[in-house]
Amino acid sequence: MINEQRKIPQLIEHDDLIWMLPHKGKMFLLSRVIQHDSINHTIVSEYDITKDCIFYEEEYDGVPSWAGFEFMAQGISALTGITNTEKGRSPLPGFILSVMEFNSSVDFFKNGNTIQMKINEDFRDEENHIYRYICNLYEEKGDDQPSVTAKISVMETEDIHNLFKD
Repeated sequence: MINEQRKIPQLIEHDDLIWMLPHKGKMFLLSRVIQHDSINHTIVSEYDITKDCIFYEEEYDGVPSWAGFEFMAQGISALTGITNTEKGRSPLPGFILSVMEFNSSVDFFKNGNTIQMKINEDFRDEENHIYRYICNLYEEKGDDQPSVTAKISVMETEDIHNLFKD
């Protein structure tokens, strides 16, 4: 579906962001986008850790750091959704192809904290719709060093049914 091109504001809160991503309900893991650049393919997004998070563990009063790749992947999804919306295209579904070089210096993200993801694209194959991103997750806003780092490769598809026809 082709839509009219439009400029998306830098700050996008949860309720405005949700229509740009395919994730819904408890699997929607972004609270806001605070900066995005569809030309340089970068985004800064945040998630407020609460007991409502699908990955929340009561015993530790937080979310395990291994779930960080999903927060980062949703930041990537937000970036592609914003980019497609600005270009007048419908957001496309995407799939994680790989999570590489995942490192974490923490075990859990504590309830009540706001984690921040800074993501930038470092590889683009537009013909096959395959992209790779360098992702840094900060345990608290304003931290100098990331708590979790990873490289995530994704693929977008225009026809999900054709992709899995066999």
